[in-house]
Amino acid sequence: MGKPNTTPYPDLANPDYVNRSLAIACTRGREAVVVRFRDIFHRQDFSEQQWRVLRILFDQGAMTATDICKQSCIHKVSMSRILKSLEKRDFVERSTSECDNRSALVQLTQQGVELLDPLVEEAAVIHREITREFGPEKYQLLLTLLRELAEINETPRTPE
Repeated sequence: MGKPNTTPYPDLANPDYVNRSLAIACTRGREAVVVRFRDIFHRQDFSEQQWRVLRILFDQGAMTATDICKQSCIHKVSMSRILKSLEKRDFVERSTSECDNRSALVQLTQQGVELLDPLVEEAAVIHREITREFGPEKYQLLLTLLRELAEINETPRTPE
């Protein structure tokens, strides 16, 4: 006999909750993608977060640590640690911003660019495989929906 539902949140007691949870579904989807890149991470001794930072800098060029945090969804405390590690490996460097002396720009070093060049091509192959397997239309729809979902916290909520 099942346990009686005594929680004030009935959905949490439902055994099917796990299959209807948006957070769990997003985590599972993310894992389905990230697992395909783990070989790159392990070969280069990167964490997934380090890869995100390097890839953003490769694609978009120099930017502030704050901007990298926003783009990568990495907390500023973690970003500080990540950048120190990548600087120590000579993959990134910081320089004072010409617009604001209080702000530093982070960019890939030449060594970072040379390392990323072939890895980005390898990642592109993985992305093409995912797109082919999932279906190009569903892939684009998923990206659109996830962007829209991410934007819900950017507009102020009105109390009901």
